[in-house]
Amino acid sequence: MGHEGIWLYNPETNEPYFIYYDELDTEQLASLATPIGGFCYEATHFQQLPLPSIPYYIKNWLPKQGKSLIYAPAKAGKSTLAVQIARCIGIGEPLLGFPTEQGKVLYIQCELGTKVLQDRMRSTHQSYDNVFVGTSFTLKVDRQTGQTQLKRALEAVEPDVLIIDPIYKVISGDENDSSDMRVVCDFVDSIIEAFECSVILFGHPGKELSRGNRGSVIMEDWVDSCVEMKKLPSDDHILRAKITPKLFRHSELPDPFEIYMHNFEFQLTDQPATIEESILQFMRLKGGDTSPKDLLESGLVSNTTLYKLLNQLTDRGDIVKLGRGKYCLPIGGR
Repeated sequence: MGHEGIWLYNPETNEPYFIYYDELDTEQLASLATPIGGFCYEATHFQQLPLPSIPYYIKNWLPKQGKSLIYAPAKAGKSTLAVQIARCIGIGEPLLGFPTEQGKVLYIQCELGTKVLQDRMRSTHQSYDNVFVGTSFTLKVDRQTGQTQLKRALEAVEPDVLIIDPIYKVISGDENDSSDMRVVCDFVDSIIEAFECSVILFGHPGKELSRGNRGSVIMEDWVDSCVEMKKLPSDDHILRAKITPKLFRHSELPDPFEIYMHNFEFQLTDQPATIEESILQFMRLKGGDTSPKDLLESGLVSNTTLYKLLNQLTDRGDIVKLGRGKYCLPIGGR
């Protein structure tokens, strides 16, 4: 490419001159590479376009202006992962070992009550810079009214990444009908093109997890990546899951890996949960008040260390002592 260039006209001398592409700065290249017919480029100019140097929001997983599908059965932690993805992209923090590129995120969820979602986010004790959250139980992206509603939100937020959780809730048609799903795919493609954003869709599998996301196979053929999330059995009251990448269209497929939940975010299993983390997770799942007897009967901790751990958790503000023999999570951590 260093030997290729373009003839330009010098208005001061009225003489043409030749300049190599590698001698032009980014702004000059962008001004020269003008699309023809709205979206077409001459091939030599296209190769010189100053495109982003980092083409992913999640390395190898979510390309810029790309699409990702993540599916999981109920109670596997799907929505928890969705919020974590939004937070990590919002601040450019690695996601479960995958580097991210910082960007603005719009997370639209259609299952949880607003207060439930708020409590979960508060329980992470994390900040959510560059993240916008929307809840709608009536949004349908295969209907004109729903498309208008979503476009209005996109125009207001101007996100780099849009997350929809779950996809089946924003469809009024038949998930198993390829024609109905084509309407959804075409609309998502149109907003990617119009708003230059990436899209992550969360879905549910059918009766057999091994058969992939529920509904028409058009979804899995259409996305840039497809990831399966499966809940794992656990005897320590901690939510554990296995992440299995099924498709990474632009890179080698990574090996499956296991994660566990702590403070309503997932961590890699090779960073094992502490006893304190196990106690907090037990209290979340149990709900209400928890007694030392409850914890001893769970087998998580021995009598010799129990009260020391409870005192440490109380001093840090992770739990609240209600009275003799009763503890609970703080408001927002329940």
